[in-house]
Amino acid sequence: MNRRDWSPWWLSVLVASWFCSVALVACQSDTEARAREAAEKIKESIPDIHTRALSQPVTEAEVREAQAALREVKEYLGEVNGKLDTITVNAIQAFQRSRGLRDNGILNERTKRELRKVLAGARADIGRAEETGR
Repeated sequence: MNRRDWSPWWLSVLVASWFCSVALVACQSDTEARAREAAEKIKESIPDIHTRALSQPVTEAEVREAQAALREVKEYLGEVNGKLDTITVNAIQAFQRSRGLRDNGILNERTKRELRKVLAGARADIGRAEETGR
């Protein structure tokens, strides 16, 4: 094989490998872009739990009762003021997790029932303490 026969073959291999590497890089970039797009769509489809919890329709009295019960179990250290804020929602979520409930920060009937049990237990403990202290 003389030099003239060797050059075109070598050059065509070089050009072909260059095109393959460019295609691979382009394909990889395209795949990454599609993955980012898919991740954004998934992120947008997930509801914002805190926003939903903060906008739930609850009365000030319900929030105050929840805050008092959450203080009894040391989940809430803030002021019992009846205001539904991020700290209160976080405390509700922590309480829900500790009781095996869905931790969405919503004061639904099941969560309220569990919180009332906590308050009833605390009141019973206070009553027993007062009786033994007499």
